[in-house]
Amino acid sequence: MRRSPLVHPLLFAAFPVLFLWASNLDDEIPVGTVIPPLAVSLAGAGAVFALIRLLLRNSDAAAFLTTLLLVLFFSFGHVENAIDPLGFQTRESVLLVEWGLIALAAVLTTLRFRRRLRAITPGLNALGAVLVLLNLVPIVLAGPGGETSRAGDALPRGMHIVGEPRDVYYVIFDRYANEDVLAERFGFDNSEMLSWLESQGFYVARDSVANYPKTAHSLASSLNMTYLTDLARSAGADSHDWEPILVMLSDFKVARYFRALGYRYYHIGSWWTPTREDSSADVNFTFGAPSEFSSALLATTAWEPISEGLGIGPFLGFDEAQYERVQYQFEKLEQIPEIDGPTFTFVHFTLPHPPYVFDGDGDYMPPAVVRQRTLTESYLEQLRYTNSRMKEMVSALLAGPDQSDPIVILQSDEGPHPVALEYDEAGYKWTEASDEDLELKLSILNAYYFPGVSLGALYPGITPANTFRLVFDLYFAADLPLLEDRVWVFEDSAHPYRLTEVTERFSAAAAG
Repeated sequence: MRRSPLVHPLLFAAFPVLFLWASNLDDEIPVGTVIPPLAVSLAGAGAVFALIRLLLRNSDAAAFLTTLLLVLFFSFGHVENAIDPLGFQTRESVLLVEWGLIALAAVLTTLRFRRRLRAITPGLNALGAVLVLLNLVPIVLAGPGGETSRAGDALPRGMHIVGEPRDVYYVIFDRYANEDVLAERFGFDNSEMLSWLESQGFYVARDSVANYPKTAHSLASSLNMTYLTDLARSAGADSHDWEPILVMLSDFKVARYFRALGYRYYHIGSWWTPTREDSSADVNFTFGAPSEFSSALLATTAWEPISEGLGIGPFLGFDEAQYERVQYQFEKLEQIPEIDGPTFTFVHFTLPHPPYVFDGDGDYMPPAVVRQRTLTESYLEQLRYTNSRMKEMVSALLAGPDQSDPIVILQSDEGPHPVALEYDEAGYKWTEASDEDLELKLSILNAYYFPGVSLGALYPGITPANTFRLVFDLYFAADLPLLEDRVWVFEDSAHPYRLTEVTERFSAAAAG
């Protein structure tokens, strides 16, 4: 029989990576984020094949067994999640034993029929090719994502640094709710934290709401000092392509203005791919753990229990990486004041946003502990930690002499998820959201430290879209008019450009 090429192990090694990529095209995952795990998967498959071939001295048998082991390895997490909706840990050891027995059966089957396995090689090649093509075609049709750069903007006429240049910090605390929502919906009194900020000289806009209910829309608006109505019109109401929005999160207008003014732009990235790094920044501080994509891929495999069982660990999973990453972000942020020359720093903390990994004292909360708590309990634990670290951060940033006090903006891009959204994000329709859900999602933290100028231009209902218009006006003579504070929702995740204005449902924002 004419030998078919033994490519199916490589195809089955590539398939899980491409499947995850194709399943998340809306996130505009950059090609550079996918290449490392794809290369590791292909190299691992090649190494396993070479080792088994050395032992069995039969290429077809080695390829067959390699493919079976790859299927077992990459399906472990999917099977575990399917049979145990309560979490990953409760049946992990049992499933690992079962997977081990299946692997043993695969080895024995290969040994028993190894001289007959050449006949099924063409079929495995064809199956692998079909699986790869089914995922590769939509990836190619979608085109490259997350790497588009836009042309720079000229500074407004007469814009310049007034007085001594001050460092500027734009610090996002994702899903940090405002005081009223925390009291009414979570039974948590946050007045001490806000009063502390005010005692440090901050203006807390207590009636502030986000302009949009999700991070991508919200940051695209605030970082570019505009609303997304023109973008929505050009993209089209039926478009499901998130790339035009996500492109606005890098090389954004605020950073371009600061660089044109002689500032250096420091970007301290989150785990979320669109804000993990910004190629236009002068310096990116990116935690060295696997990317969000690689972490999600590993979570579907048997790597964690195998590595722990062999004593290779501890395995740095996504939750552990988030615990380390947040502390890394605070550490880097508190080092910025030591840098000579004016700096603009953007940092996106996914706090108190999930995953919930901090208790109120800052100790690590493993997933098994989190599963024993309600979502509200876990959120409040992480919020308490966020408050304590926020105080330390503010104290560090304001520790210099008064004449060099920085401009500091503490803001959340959105509030906590409504319960229905937690369990069905793809199917949740914002245009049908109740007043209670909109209040929960859109009422945010918004606090300003504006040294050396009158705070009279600030008001309780100021929204993020006006944040840097005010900064550039007060400190850089930009004379940028404030926008009317307006609030929009989009229909659902499949229709990000179907915008509906809901400003009238937030009287404080509308009255601003």
